[in-house]
Amino acid sequence: MSIKHTIINSSQPLFAFVRKSIPEVVVHGIVHIKRQGQEPTGHNLMTQVVGRSLLKPWQFLASHVSGRERFWSMGLASHSSQSIHVENLELLAKAASSGESELFCPRSFPMDSLLAAKMQLSGERPSRMQHPCSGKHLVMLASCHTHGYDPDSYFDVDHPIQKKLQAKVGQLLDEKPTWVLDSCGLPTLSATVRSHMHMWEKMALNEDADYVAMKDLWLQNPVLVGGHERLDTALMEIGNGNLIVKEGADGLLMIQSLAYSDIPAVSVLIKLASGYSSANLAIALWSVVSREKGLPPVFDDIAEFLKSKLEKWVPGDQSLVLAPFN
Repeated sequence: MSIKHTIINSSQPLFAFVRKSIPEVVVHGIVHIKRQGQEPTGHNLMTQVVGRSLLKPWQFLASHVSGRERFWSMGLASHSSQSIHVENLELLAKAASSGESELFCPRSFPMDSLLAAKMQLSGERPSRMQHPCSGKHLVMLASCHTHGYDPDSYFDVDHPIQKKLQAKVGQLLDEKPTWVLDSCGLPTLSATVRSHMHMWEKMALNEDADYVAMKDLWLQNPVLVGGHERLDTALMEIGNGNLIVKEGADGLLMIQSLAYSDIPAVSVLIKLASGYSSANLAIALWSVVSREKGLPPVFDDIAEFLKSKLEKWVPGDQSLVLAPFN
């Protein structure tokens, strides 16, 4: 395995928990900021990042579904399988003429840890509909039935939907993309930090009808695309229509503000070296927005929210210290 330009040699200390000035936990990762029309800041923009759920906007667009009812937003979701998600997944499944038996994603317990614990204690088995990406799979199945594609191979790299996805992404990149298999069973993109951030900025600025409809669907349904007590949902609610946020597996977070009036779009990409932790993602974001100058006003609201939650995320008998450390 080549480790050149990967998280192995690109990550840096982001913050630490210390006890009486003695560090006990140090969280590493990468953090990059991109202001509209400028190159991203941060160390090593050529770092390869597997996009995981950060690819969902383009997977949704490649599926080319025309419905705009709120349940279609489940195609953009990494959902927690809470009751509001289950209700809308059922509506989406009906529209897709598909269900549990047609899904290719693995069986899963809910992302909501309390729901998962209740299921396990009661002996309930996991299901494919409870997988965080089941909505994306249902949207692809809906596309198959709408456009006459084979629904039994929608996950295959040579399927028409996946070919459309590859073409859409290829038009946006100035590098050769690498396609890998995501844990949900669908192809996903591995590309440099620079490319991921350029893609997200282009999405934010794109005024084509399909892009606008997709963004409106996303912005109007922040709970459906994440869930109650989820970081991405909370940040989007704070953004009040000016912010698209996406959590990805294994420590990914993308925050994309939208351009309006004379306020330019800004992107923030975080990848933790240690894998997924909502609290650590939030603290890493705090390390940026609490100190970076000249960000759009919505980031001031984010900073205030994150500051109010630090007591919950930082162990009570330790102190938080942000990098660089003296």
